[in-house]
Amino acid sequence: MRPGQLELRVAYVLFALLILESFLVAWLVPRPQVFVVVLPVLVTLGVAAWMAPRLVRLLRGHRELKEAYAQELGFARQVMETVEHGLTVSDEDGRFVYVNPAYARMLGLTPEQVVGRSPFEWTLPEDQERLREARARRLAGESSSYMTRLRRADGSLVSVVISGSPRWQGGRIVGNVAAVVAVGQLETGAAPDGGVGGALS
Repeated sequence: MRPGQLELRVAYVLFALLILESFLVAWLVPRPQVFVVVLPVLVTLGVAAWMAPRLVRLLRGHRELKEAYAQELGFARQVMETVEHGLTVSDEDGRFVYVNPAYARMLGLTPEQVVGRSPFEWTLPEDQERLREARARRLAGESSSYMTRLRRADGSLVSVVISGSPRWQGGRIVGNVAAVVAVGQLETGAAPDGGVGGALS
């Protein structure tokens, strides 16, 4: 049975019972008052019967839209979870609200160990000023790509290229979204070729 079909049948049964009740009232009420009592009820029932299938179609469309949105959201999450480069989402304070497994692996951690924390924790001290500059640009509505170094949980360094954009919601910037691609793992703190840019913001 299609969504909304059962509700429509129940509504029609109720309409039929109300119409039957109206005729019983008409039979019991004296003739002069019958139209005064019954006519408004019949008009109301007619309008309700006319609106019922339209309301059902509206509810059905809303339900189908909600299901389609859930499927798209599930697909997007599946893609984010399975890509080999890092993906991160952060809030206005610069703290991670989502990181995919690939990004967490770059740090030698799990996503649960990264979410809620700041990228400053893994950015080398000498790179942190560039991190602040990058974050300020994102909050100003600018996108950017740059190279930086992150310190992994085991103490080693990884050089990454980060491409990020502001995250908009309701017409305002509420954080940023970034793609993070590892370009090489370093055993020392030497700067990667090509210079050092900002870090995740």
